[in-house]
Amino acid sequence: MKTIMVLIHDDVCQEARLQCALDIVRAVEGHLVCLDVVPMPVMADGFGVGGGVGVLLIDEREREDNNVTRLEQRLSQEDVSYEWARVLSHSDVAITDNARLVDLIVVGKQGVGDMSESGDTAARLAELTSAPVLLVPTDQRRIDLFGKALVIWNGGAAADAAVRAAVPLLKRASEVEVLTIGQEDGDGNPNEVAAYLARHGCRATARTLPKTGDVSAQLLDALHNSGAAWCAMGSYGHSRLREQLFGGASKTLLAKSPIPLLLSH
Repeated sequence: MKTIMVLIHDDVCQEARLQCALDIVRAVEGHLVCLDVVPMPVMADGFGVGGGVGVLLIDEREREDNNVTRLEQRLSQEDVSYEWARVLSHSDVAITDNARLVDLIVVGKQGVGDMSESGDTAARLAELTSAPVLLVPTDQRRIDLFGKALVIWNGGAAADAAVRAAVPLLKRASEVEVLTIGQEDGDGNPNEVAAYLARHGCRATARTLPKTGDVSAQLLDALHNSGAAWCAMGSYGHSRLREQLFGGASKTLLAKSPIPLLLSH
């Protein structure tokens, strides 16, 4: 894992995205790709798209030009390898077009142009690209890759993909806990995941909790109380049967996780 892409846009989550991306780049001795996202404004009137679109786009570009200028001054002092790119769209497809040769995409819970904190942008990008996506909370100020890491695993293909994608970072963790809820249908054994990680040099253990009610609440409680600095999990990679158990939980964690989540599909 060497090439880290971070979405740049002048919003309340920008500092969280950038700082976490910088922490990762330093840890892996990698390269930072700053993708400046300039949303395309849409104005409609009785005749279709309004003429004010061009004015709004110019305003948005000027705002982002100033934002990039400020960040360029900062990055020049950060002692990391970096480059800039720009996309004139907040479309997830447009963003992923720039992510073909990156190893990790860092995004925030606040989608560009969308003030709700739902994590939908991260989930959509995880579906569209083969690169894992790191979703960081808005108030996050750093990510400790050398502390404890948590892996939420449910025996599904997406969870397996998340484990494989996270290995370069999990190897740096002081400890890795593989957490499973229920497993009533007998899909896999979390101890096998711990053993797989151990072969990669991770200090990994496995823990299975019985399903006692709402899986979302159980997993959120684990995120709050595990002492983990970040977590790896699969994103929406479930059959209809498994979606009933983990699908709603995934959406809840994307919206409410107190720590960064690494997602893979």
